[in-house]
Amino acid sequence: MIVAHLSDLHLGHRTFDRAERGQNLRERDLAIAFQRAVESIVEARPDLVVIAGDVFDRSNPPPGALVALARGLDELRGHLPDSRVLMVAGARDTPRRTEDAGALAALDTFPNVDAAAGRARAVVLPSHRAHVILLPYRSAITRPLPAPEPDPRQRWNIVVGYGRAVEAGMSERGSARATGGTDGTVEGIPIERDRWDYVALGGHHTFRRVADRVVYSGAVERVGVSPWDEAAEEKGYVLADLAAGDVTFVPVPGRPVVALAPTHVPVGDPAGLQARLEEVVREVPGGIEDKIVRIRLQGTRPADLRGLEPAFLATLVDRALHFSIELTGTPVPEMDRTPLIERVVMSLDTPDDRVVSLLRRVMGSGAGGAA
Repeated sequence: MIVAHLSDLHLGHRTFDRAERGQNLRERDLAIAFQRAVESIVEARPDLVVIAGDVFDRSNPPPGALVALARGLDELRGHLPDSRVLMVAGARDTPRRTEDAGALAALDTFPNVDAAAGRARAVVLPSHRAHVILLPYRSAITRPLPAPEPDPRQRWNIVVGYGRAVEAGMSERGSARATGGTDGTVEGIPIERDRWDYVALGGHHTFRRVADRVVYSGAVERVGVSPWDEAAEEKGYVLADLAAGDVTFVPVPGRPVVALAPTHVPVGDPAGLQARLEEVVREVPGGIEDKIVRIRLQGTRPADLRGLEPAFLATLVDRALHFSIELTGTPVPEMDRTPLIERVVMSLDTPDDRVVSLLRRVMGSGAGGAA
């Protein structure tokens, strides 16, 4: 039994306010990452594909997100007609109103697809001698909690759940608690992991093995307004060979993210600041074109940005998908900030909206603020 395990697709995620042909570029990036994962899964030919939550970035996803998911599911069905796709809703997929099932529930009508959006569900796959428990986010926050049990009549027993995995004997805050003999929980739902062949988890954006058969696959792309926090981490999905006990992480290429090491620039030296920025940018392997870039400057004041050439800033903003400057280590009195923002913006001969946005973010953030 080979299981392909994905999670945290966040289809429909939008950020950085950059678009082409009416589509946000980051939304397109996540759709492309999912498509790449699907193509890789088709080559691997697993018996089962599971998606463990946060399929969409919100419970009312934009049309493009629905199209991206439908295309992926159709491709899986076309190339892997004997494989089943099982999905659970995550916190992002789950509407606040309990009477609203959310967009993911509609996917339950697709051929070869089972999508659990509210209650826990058991799915039996006779052709694979498999029994799968689906634990969507809502099932873990609604009382009474489900008590999943493996089916001894089936060869393979699998859990697909969204939420935090908690070790037995410990609460989510780290204090001791009674567990009734279980090995752990997923958001409070008892899971005796020794009785299950595989526990596929979602809700954590980085690949992580909680135990031999308890795994977070991680997201397929870097998600969030600060993707630099995950710049050094690969994104992708998991292939689990249940018979051999092997868990293999399969990377999926995404938009390059560059988080440069902090750079020290003397206070009160705008010319030196621009020269240093030019030097740092030149040192980025492959350049900054179409990448998501963050530069941290130590010792620089927002006032020092007044000496930067607007054309130079415009070049940086145009070359990268998103260019961010973060000032660290220099406390700046609040009274010095806002007037300077307006003076610098007004000094631009032909203000570029994205350059103005960059300046406003940096100068308005002060020390330690991100842009």
